[in-house]
Amino acid sequence: MVSILIIFTYTGPLIAATILEINNFQPSKLSERTLIWPDWRFPSSLKRPRLKDDLIYPDWFEGVWDVTSEIEGDKNQEPILHSAKFIRNTSGNLISDREYNTKSFALSSKTDGFLSVKNDPKSPNRQFAKLTEDRYLETKTIGRLQEKINNNIFITDELILQILHTPELSRVSQVETLTVFEKCGPNENNEINLNNFNICGEQFQAIYNQPGQNFISLPIKTEKYKLILTKTNDD
Repeated sequence: MVSILIIFTYTGPLIAATILEINNFQPSKLSERTLIWPDWRFPSSLKRPRLKDDLIYPDWFEGVWDVTSEIEGDKNQEPILHSAKFIRNTSGNLISDREYNTKSFALSSKTDGFLSVKNDPKSPNRQFAKLTEDRYLETKTIGRLQEKINNNIFITDELILQILHTPELSRVSQVETLTVFEKCGPNENNEINLNNFNICGEQFQAIYNQPGQNFISLPIKTEKYKLILTKTNDD
């Protein structure tokens, strides 16, 4: 199955359990979910977004970032280096530039047969990627939850319905991506100030069968990613 999901989404070094211990906050619904990884079942607590609803990010995400993404524990795979952009929508809320981010990730990861990507103009929760051989990938957000733990930690969880259309058939899967984002220092001292920080975090991804295929909704595949976002130098 072709997959070019850009979840924004991605992160870096600190594991979720460590984040809980260091910051000593009351575990939230999503942080508790990270603690039972990879023993997940199909998420039941995510809210279905309305047509115009989008994932809203804290102000400290604003701008363009260089992203390093790597699969945890896979020493044979090189990290993927790509770009991510966060912009204001017409309401002034900070959102992911999903079209830009998906294209950057797909080209950097050399996704098989990727040609172009377009958002649905009627909804930020739907996207279409055109592939070679008369194929296209349709993605639709069908569940979402976000939690701002404090001024430095932000957690998102999205459930995506992913449909690969080919001339012969369509293949459907459901992809859950939970990401823990945290401000982190840009150097070994890990010192953070208002104008000089990276965004680190971890991303937990589970792929489930298509809707209605079985009653026990266990993942058919799980992967964990580390991400580091570094502010792009505009000079």
